[in-house]
Amino acid sequence: MRQLTFILLICATTLFGQKNGEICIGKKDSLYSNILKENREIIVYVPQNENPYIQTDKYPVLYLLDGDILFAKTIGILDHLSSYYGSERCPKMIVVGIINSNRFKDLLPITSKDKQDSIDDFTKFMEKELIPYIDKKYPTQQYRTLLGHSLGGLRSANTLVYQPQVFNSYIALDPSLGHDMYIWSNKTHDLLKSKTFNNKSLYLAMAQTMPKSMDSATIQKDTTGWSRHMRSIMRFANDINTNKNKGLNFNWKYYPNLTHGEVTFEGAYDGIKSIFSWYYNGDVNKIYDNETSVNSSIEIITKKYDIISSNMGFRVLPPEGDIINIIETLLDKGMKDKAVAFADLNVKNYPQSELASYYKNSAMWSDKKPLAALLPQKTSKEITKLCLKEKKKTNPAYNISESAINELAYQLLQENKLQDALIFFKLNTDLYPESSNVYDGYGECLLAIGKEKEGIEAYKKSLDLNPNNSNAESVLKKHNQK
Repeated sequence: MRQLTFILLICATTLFGQKNGEICIGKKDSLYSNILKENREIIVYVPQNENPYIQTDKYPVLYLLDGDILFAKTIGILDHLSSYYGSERCPKMIVVGIINSNRFKDLLPITSKDKQDSIDDFTKFMEKELIPYIDKKYPTQQYRTLLGHSLGGLRSANTLVYQPQVFNSYIALDPSLGHDMYIWSNKTHDLLKSKTFNNKSLYLAMAQTMPKSMDSATIQKDTTGWSRHMRSIMRFANDINTNKNKGLNFNWKYYPNLTHGEVTFEGAYDGIKSIFSWYYNGDVNKIYDNETSVNSSIEIITKKYDIISSNMGFRVLPPEGDIINIIETLLDKGMKDKAVAFADLNVKNYPQSELASYYKNSAMWSDKKPLAALLPQKTSKEITKLCLKEKKKTNPAYNISESAINELAYQLLQENKLQDALIFFKLNTDLYPESSNVYDGYGECLLAIGKEKEGIEAYKKSLDLNPNNSNAESVLKKHNQK
């Protein structure tokens, strides 16, 4: 198993990879809708699992109306806000961009017509067909956000008002709420007086679509058709604020310097931050302070995910990869005790993960002398003998953990010192015979030096010890040996 690396590339199926020299984001998918009686195209983005040895994470899903237009910028926003450099303001999310077959047919709700039943076919399609399809095919968590702009913003607002159970949160960017001469606005005005929402969230953005000489107060007093768009949004915001005690987490913002088209970027950025305001925890950096105790450091993380779990409505564990990042940073800073504590937390949360155990060993042995320092002085065989002696000591002087030996072996492998690398890979199998990982590395080295039969046997052993080792499974499949 190689050391954890972080590669930011664009990929066809995940974020930021290359395929055939072409840069692309997401992948096309489609499903046939029995409700709409047509095939529907979608674009799907799934966050990159940064380490192939970490089990696939599950993610909340953001459903994006006008998906072909807003897809790339929305992914860029999410990638930034969910990263360390974006201060981790929201979770990583799957994005499903819904491509319109007929924009007006898809996005205009039937509330414009004098009907009581506002559950139209497009809403039924999203709830009964699209969402189950995505949940079945992709690694989803049961937290969903609907984001739309203009008519898509109208669709987002309409779904919240009439079918709030379909999504957990809604973002409406400069929605066309006055499209029908106030029919939708009037119905919604009356409905909101008695409407109750159950822990739903809405972010509403309004752009400047009137002459800049007119401020919001002036626009509200205007009676011309030119101001109907902005007045309808303001009325909707006021109606929600009037009924704010009905369980809806609501925020809205007026962007006086942005046009209808320009508001999509800033509005989406602010909307995602607003919807997930509970996700951020500024105390996380205190983990790396010497003044913060081990217990307090662990408590910072556990409290963060207790809050996240409460808001999402289900238990969310700290992602294995995030905790590994913390462990590595703590080890770099020489904070062994904290690193071990976080490694213990990872093992507790992911008891079947070899990577979690791997990093626990790394943390526990981190204050020992590195084996690599002996390379200029001793041969690989001499170092091997030393390791066997150190293993018998209650307090060995050198780092002879599985991870340390593994790293040294891979270092030698990368330097093309194949026979020396093989010695250390074999040593790891002697010292840690119950580890699937050591046989994985041993097998890789054996194949590299042309010992295919022995390499295959090592991979078989690795897969026997860990049936979930996808790397060993892939190698054996390639060699037709599974």
